[in-house]
Amino acid sequence: MRTHIRRGAVAVLLSFTLACSVACSADSGGGGGTGEPSATGGGTGREPGESGGTPPPSESAEASEEAGGGPGRASRTRPLTRAELQRALLTQGSVAGYTVRRGPKDALPADATVAADRAECRPIVDAFGSRPKYPRTAYTSASLTKGDLSGTGEGTLSQLLLAAYRVGDAQRWLAELRRAVAVCRGFTAIDGAGDREPLAITPGRNLAVGDASVSFLMRDEAGKDAPVAITVVRTGANTATYLSAGTSGRPEPVARAVADEQHRRMVDAGKVAR
Repeated sequence: MRTHIRRGAVAVLLSFTLACSVACSADSGGGGGTGEPSATGGGTGREPGESGGTPPPSESAEASEEAGGGPGRASRTRPLTRAELQRALLTQGSVAGYTVRRGPKDALPADATVAADRAECRPIVDAFGSRPKYPRTAYTSASLTKGDLSGTGEGTLSQLLLAAYRVGDAQRWLAELRRAVAVCRGFTAIDGAGDREPLAITPGRNLAVGDASVSFLMRDEAGKDAPVAITVVRTGANTATYLSAGTSGRPEPVARAVADEQHRRMVDAGKVAR
């Protein structure tokens, strides 16, 4: 994830190739990396679980604005700490057929900023930028691969970001993201270096997973690159964001089995007493 984020929002999403998988593998040391964030990578300086701002929305607001959750609805999982997110992160063998490698410590470096030229599209770029409207209190990352990524066969690659937020913030972001996907059909992404790229957004089919989920496709407006399927699943005060693409050039959303297992692990992590 690090290599492509540093090359800007468009490269993160539209250049999802074997190079990313190799970079993540090298950064993680074959799966032994910690996935810990840097001090400035999207954190708040507050301890996870410390509330702030307005109180969380009501359950009725969740039902009306975040429809699409699965059996885990209203899990009420508290904001997980960095260590808890790392323990909850999928590992090799968690889902049959997938190779899992932990991401680098600086998966979201402070300079990985992304802006949208349309305010109503801001929640979309907050899925992968280092300075979202609702700051992450902790995060960790991994790459998931399946099949043949050599270019001669069919394979899939997903970048996974687990993040915790102050109480209520994850719910607010998912509600805003759902509205953004509904109204924002395109915008120009601007990275920290000032590079600009017009992007097109297409709503996807939300998974019946977690407390709520939002899915959409993102591609360059010129249609030169394969679309990237983005799925965000909320587990209480935490989210799992998947950026997925396939070597076939067709949209390859994250598999339901992957999202289900990651949600289950996050719920379990929240049940452990601190």
